[in-house]
Amino acid sequence: MNRDQLYGGLIFIASLVIAVIYIAAFLAETISAVLPVWPAWLDWWAVAIPVFVFTLAALLFLMWIGWTMLRTPPPAPVESIETEPAGEPSRGPEKHKE
Repeated sequence: MNRDQLYGGLIFIASLVIAVIYIAAFLAETISAVLPVWPAWLDWWAVAIPVFVFTLAALLFLMWIGWTMLRTPPPAPVESIETEPAGEPSRGPEKHKE
C-alpha cells in the first residue's frame, strides 16, 4: 500500500466516523427516547454547526474573491498589445533541430 492509498483510507475512515456521529446527533431525540443517557439537545447542534460552518466558508470564499479583485492590477489595454507585422503568419514555438 503506497502513501496515497494510506491517506485515502484515513480520509475514508475519518469521514465514516464523522458521518456516523452526525447521523446519531441528528437523530438524538429519537435515540434519547430509547437510550435515556443520550442527550436530546444534540439534534439542534447537528443542524446549527454545519449551517454555521458552510455559511462562514461561503463568506470567506467571497471575501477571498473580493480581496483578489482588489489587489490585482487591471489588465493592459488591448491597444498597447503589440501585433504581428502584416503578412507574417503567427507560428507556434520553435522546435530545436539537432
